[in-house]
Amino acid sequence: MSIMNRPSDGLLSTLLALWRGLCAYGPRSEEELLRLVVPATVVSGRQDLAAKTLSRWKQLGIFVERDGDIHLSEAIAAIDPDKLDACRAAVLRLVLLPSNNPEFDGDGDSALEKSKASDCTRAMAWVLAQDPYSFPSKYKDGAETLQDDQGVSPRPFVNDTRWAGFLEWATFLGAGFRTRVGFVPVPWFAVQTTLATVFGEARVLAQMEFFERLAESLPIVDGGSFRLQIASQTARPWRAESGADISPSLSAAVLTLEASGVLRLQERSDAPQRMLLGAGGRLLHRVSHIERLEAARD
Repeated sequence: MSIMNRPSDGLLSTLLALWRGLCAYGPRSEEELLRLVVPATVVSGRQDLAAKTLSRWKQLGIFVERDGDIHLSEAIAAIDPDKLDACRAAVLRLVLLPSNNPEFDGDGDSALEKSKASDCTRAMAWVLAQDPYSFPSKYKDGAETLQDDQGVSPRPFVNDTRWAGFLEWATFLGAGFRTRVGFVPVPWFAVQTTLATVFGEARVLAQMEFFERLAESLPIVDGGSFRLQIASQTARPWRAESGADISPSLSAAVLTLEASGVLRLQERSDAPQRMLLGAGGRLLHRVSHIERLEAARD
């Protein structure tokens, strides 16, 4: 099934409980791990959901089974259980692996077991192509209508159950954040998790190099492989993306990181520039170079 279909593939809270359980107690058999994390005396009738969570995230690479015991994979084993943001970043990287998104090259049937994380990745890529300043706060007469108006096929959301699952996972993965008025698709956290890879040993990058590296590390944003695929599946996008500008969602993320003291945006008159866009696609800022500030380095 799909990670946004929580009754079939488990809950975020259960995933975190399984992770912390293995951190605390070490490798355990599946039966013993589930008994520790979801004891029948406390969580009546929910063991099956926990087992589904474990099964799905074994497929996605959080857990591995060796010699009859469940272990944490190398991607997450070294993370301090108190460092939730580090866990979020590691899970995001796993979710976006091409091997965990085979349905982008398939027929779009989210009911197939092979879909893995494809549904969530597709939804994040489509949502980040929208205007974050006017993104719907609900599914019915909101996101449902928007995806139909744009002629997205296959649709990112097939029902309100998937919408609710998306809100939980997209917030955890840093593709946006929740407010009193709804979900805001500004991926500042997801972008921040990639900066060490994007910059490497460099302190300043020309905007073209920065955004090309970012798209490679975070393929749901402008220029990324998943973003390009969802664009090809959208008949009537709200705006035409071009290489001369940055989408409002990614622009807001970069500007948020500048305001947080993580990045500094430069506008050098003698260098090629790209436009950062705001609400409705209006020009906010021109940028030629992006600097990663020392105080924000790992």
